[in-house]
Amino acid sequence: MSGQTLSDDEYSLIRDYIILPFVKNMVKNNIEKIKAEGMTLSDLFVKANKKALVLIEDDINASRRNVGRLKMQITKVKQNDDSEEYEVRLRGYVHKITLQRHVARREMATMRDAYIARVDFK
Repeated sequence: MSGQTLSDDEYSLIRDYIILPFVKNMVKNNIEKIKAEGMTLSDLFVKANKKALVLIEDDINASRRNVGRLKMQITKVKQNDDSEEYEVRLRGYVHKITLQRHVARREMATMRDAYIARVDFK
């Protein structure tokens, strides 16, 4: 990382911007898997996942708006089997952020569980 450091809120925004689309795909895949398995409570699980998907999409849109508002540019510059490297341009500085695959998977599962917990069946 060079120059000025990023705030915790900016790190959270970058994390959401990068990881939430993967969480969205994971939930979509879960919906398809649940439908294919034909479990007893599959309708309930599909409904919960679809409601979580709406919450995730809202947060993806919010993170994109915030990235745009800050005039932040996030670009994937390198990818290998174990990690992805991103370049973040903000306030004239360039920050390099590496996302380890095992950390991303754990974060995705945590985020997915948090979205499912927020689902309201009203």
